[in-house]
Amino acid sequence: MPTDKVAGGRFLKPFGIGGELKFESYLPDDYSPDAFTVGHLASAGAKPEREIYIAGARHLRGVTWAVQPDGCNSPEEAAEYVNREFLIRRDLLPPLKQGEYLYQDIIGCAVYKEDGERLGEITGIMETGANDVWVITADGHRELLIPVIHDVVRQIDVPGRKITIHVLEGLFD
Repeated sequence: MPTDKVAGGRFLKPFGIGGELKFESYLPDDYSPDAFTVGHLASAGAKPEREIYIAGARHLRGVTWAVQPDGCNSPEEAAEYVNREFLIRRDLLPPLKQGEYLYQDIIGCAVYKEDGERLGEITGIMETGANDVWVITADGHRELLIPVIHDVVRQIDVPGRKITIHVLEGLFD
């Protein structure tokens, strides 16, 4: 659901001895994490959200980057960032292309078949080489995998938190 901040990615684990961390970017491919030098480290448990600066970022491969928060100079200092999200002000992002959505806008949307039957809610997104795959937790707690392709996804209504899909033969077999 749109908010004033979006999750730009997640710090994974310390990388090397100089305070860098492996970072998984949630941004579309043409949005580079090294373009955002200031953001917020998401809260985690008793640790509150706080503003942080990024001293450097370099692409490793795929959606993985090596990112160094300002003032983080060792693996021990990097441990504070592990598994926490880097939040970016939404208004700093370039406009999205037609039909492009941020992961956090899709996760949580209800998914319906064309006949109106509710299938469940999107709880995750997997990236594959060809297309994304939405993980839907069905109302009976069963997980369904939906390829994000034109033949399946019929309508995305992010403000209404509703997605309509066409169920291809064999999709849930």
